[in-house]
Amino acid sequence: MDQKCVICKSATYHEHDALITSLRKQFWQMIPMRHFIWGDWESTDLERDENAALLACVRVQGEVMKTIIFHEHTTSHSPSHRYIVLFLKKYIEKIESTPNYDLDDELMEFYVSLAATTNLSAGSTGMCYKTYALDKEQYTKVVLNEEQMMISQGTTGLQTWEASLRLADFFVEHPAPQFSSY
Repeated sequence: MDQKCVICKSATYHEHDALITSLRKQFWQMIPMRHFIWGDWESTDLERDENAALLACVRVQGEVMKTIIFHEHTTSHSPSHRYIVLFLKKYIEKIESTPNYDLDDELMEFYVSLAATTNLSAGSTGMCYKTYALDKEQYTKVVLNEEQMMISQGTTGLQTWEASLRLADFFVEHPAPQFSSY
């Protein structure tokens, strides 16, 4: 039986790990904050904000910094700084919405220093990385270096098209389609 966290007492360590894995996968894919699921996407009730206490756990905050923000893959294939600031801002808002929260000093200091040096305008330019984990353990990854602007150099070909992601999801869910031969 998995033990409850001695800090937050609201979840097991396994639930902590599932949450971190889900957050990291979405973070690496640069999922827009309006679509971001702040929980384990396989078990979260999207109609309720049931993970607020879990997100505010000091252990989870430390794991977010260690295994997402400062993860070896993140430091070598970083999403845009603008995205990291928006992620941390939303995460801090989630923590602050919890009664009697403790905010990790390292998380807050990193957020403030990055926000102070990052252009947060919507028209940010430059290249960044998006990473798509192909397995649950997140060992097998596809890493794309993308332009942040939708139209660049007179073309739209420098970003992942959302339709391609939906088509890929379909083929993952239906691995052996039967095609009739004519």
